[in-house]
Amino acid sequence: MGCAHVDRIGKVKSPFSFALVFFHLLSSSQTLAAPADIGGLTVTLPDAGWRKAGKGDLFMLQKDFPETDDDKRGSALIQITKPLSSPRASLPAGMKTFVATLPDMAKEDILIKHYGMTINGHDIRVEERCCIHQKNVSISQIVVGIAGDKRQAYLQLVLLNLNGDRSESAEADFEALVRSVKLDPSDKDFDLLPAGGDGGLDGVFTHLDTGVRPNVFGGVDFYSDSEITMFDPKGLFSTELPKGGRSIAEHCKEDPTDCGLYKLTGGGFFSSAGSIEMRSVTSAYGTIETETKPFSKKGDDLVIDEDDHRAVPPFKDGATLDGEWVSTFASSGMTATSSGSVASSHTLTLHSNGTFERTGWSGASMTNEIGGSRSGVTTSGNRPGASGRYTLSGYRLDLTDASGKTETMSIFEPHKASDGLLVINGSNYLKDDGQ
Repeated sequence: MGCAHVDRIGKVKSPFSFALVFFHLLSSSQTLAAPADIGGLTVTLPDAGWRKAGKGDLFMLQKDFPETDDDKRGSALIQITKPLSSPRASLPAGMKTFVATLPDMAKEDILIKHYGMTINGHDIRVEERCCIHQKNVSISQIVVGIAGDKRQAYLQLVLLNLNGDRSESAEADFEALVRSVKLDPSDKDFDLLPAGGDGGLDGVFTHLDTGVRPNVFGGVDFYSDSEITMFDPKGLFSTELPKGGRSIAEHCKEDPTDCGLYKLTGGGFFSSAGSIEMRSVTSAYGTIETETKPFSKKGDDLVIDEDDHRAVPPFKDGATLDGEWVSTFASSGMTATSSGSVASSHTLTLHSNGTFERTGWSGASMTNEIGGSRSGVTTSGNRPGASGRYTLSGYRLDLTDASGKTETMSIFEPHKASDGLLVINGSNYLKDDGQ
């Protein structure tokens, strides 16, 4: 960082002023190859527009974003320390030190944090802070610390005048880089690979979760979600059904934050397991959190942490349904100066001869009152109708329209022997019985 020098777990010797270098593109910048060794720390670097920048003890990358009609000129900086010789327990203190390379940022509250383990068993902490301003430059910071028993490393992403899609693209590159970190030579690539003793269950199970939650309009919405967990007998689990005909292993490789590893523990020689250990991927940085919950079987169903999880049988190949199912959503609320609402409805009709029709509509309205002046906007629209043929197989619904285009969605019936409710791509579709 121009550069801040961190030694051991690191005393900051010269804080870096990002605003001063923001508009100085380094002439020594160069396009990077993907793999890199940073003082014994192995990482896979992004190469889409990122360049090596700066000198000193901190490895730094920079990516610049040009000014547009909607956005100011911006930049993203990634910094990586060489591995530091420090015990695992010093990670929290090391995080504070590294955050302080931006002294004003250290005064800000943590907006988002993820604490857990890496796939290689190292402690990992992720902290995101926003925002400070230096010379009309808005600055936000994401700091990551990874610690093993004897060594640790720190990484950070600093976003300068970036938001929206540009911020998200830089964050995605940083997340992938963090997942690739190998602190020790024996570390493996990030992947959810079951170990010996993992697994033991097979199938899809559903649990009904209900309650209220706040919405963006200042009100609260009632929700009723049929949450699912898909268990692979080898030890993978997913909280989403794979789409597009993918296997659970393929789904978890592409969407790891839906997934994790599990194993059944406890019990004795004459009894079944008494608990289930679930190691969930809780962020795109590869943080893994472990929970051990009481577990038992009730016929074909499961009881996890006293909640019933009912077995969901798959559809037989070539199965058909007959009826009309409707998915509706509505949300509204108000504050002292504004009010708003949004609503939508989607209808899917399936016939026993294998044909379908689909229609839908959505609408929204919002009003604001400032200084006695009121303004508002209302919008609505219909979704173009579609028809064609459908096929059911397992937990997969394929809709092929008249043009031959096929859309693949996940589907299951949460209630045994009843098609009164279908969950399609995570949304509840209630059967219209005509009453």
